[in-house]
Amino acid sequence: MVGLLKRHREIILVVLLLVLPLGVYFAHAKHPSERTRLDRVILAVTGPIEKAIGWTVTGALQAWNGYVGLRGAHARAVALQHEVTALKLDQLELVRTRDENERLRRLLGFARAEPERRVVGGRVIGVRLDPKGLQLLTLDRGARDGVARMMPVVVAHGVVGRVHAVTDTTADVLLLSDRNSSIAVRVDRSRARANVRGTGAPDACRLEYALRSDDIQDGDALVTSGTDGVFPRGLPVGRITSLKRSGQGLYQRADVAPAVDITKVEEALVITSFDAHLDEAPLAAAAPAPAPASAPTPAPRRPAAAKPAPPPAAPAPAAPEEDDAPAEAPPAPGATAAVEVSP
Repeated sequence: MVGLLKRHREIILVVLLLVLPLGVYFAHAKHPSERTRLDRVILAVTGPIEKAIGWTVTGALQAWNGYVGLRGAHARAVALQHEVTALKLDQLELVRTRDENERLRRLLGFARAEPERRVVGGRVIGVRLDPKGLQLLTLDRGARDGVARMMPVVVAHGVVGRVHAVTDTTADVLLLSDRNSSIAVRVDRSRARANVRGTGAPDACRLEYALRSDDIQDGDALVTSGTDGVFPRGLPVGRITSLKRSGQGLYQRADVAPAVDITKVEEALVITSFDAHLDEAPLAAAAPAPAPASAPTPAPRRPAAAKPAPPPAAPAPAAPEEDDAPAEAPPAPGATAAVEVSP
């Protein structure tokens, strides 16, 4: 028997390998109530083996698929990360370009609004905001571009300051927030005049030399008056935020919020020339024409005193009658006749 099994072990193994799966298959195919004892035995014996084989095959397949699928995943992840970084940089560049175009468009609109003004545009290449010293912005335009000291510097929102020092290629701008800066202004609503002086803080100035009798209120807009010889009239300077009226003194004081955030200025315009008469033209045109002055009534003239009549002149001797003698011309009107008095 043992020898028979040894001689036919290959055939027996093949039969078992064919019959066992069929038995397991038929045992699984039957309803649990229809299974025989042999079916239950087969399922009980083959169940753990089947689970072990399933786990092994499933694990092997997952490991293989994971290895094949992730073999280039790292390289793809690195490439995607670089792509995301590049896209973010492109987005930031687009946002920066959009903001720059918007600022330049506003500056261009400001320059075109007043054709009589000549302006030079420049970029900010240096910033110095010392609360105890000078507060300066440095522009990349200088004397070669027509920039000179005391020229006004503005942006589309309003006044930035004035040119403090110039080289051939750069210009230092003294900001309106500097303690040494004073700008002649007027209240846009009531036309009251005053001065705006810097305090050293980039977001605060103060109002000076505003008479107590002037009509000034919180929230009033301040524009340049054009009386300081530096700034043309009508440029926004700031807005009154806190008005202080004291019971004594000639002037009232107020805090002023600048119209321009000087910490965010990147480009500016230098006004190289402007016509003050043209700046005053709109107001002159809006002012009512004065009534024509009536001609003065001449005062009645007093009659001149009558002069005494001169004494009658003695008759002149008769001239000899000559036919050929010319007739004597009569004296001119108003002339005094010569009288010969005989002794």
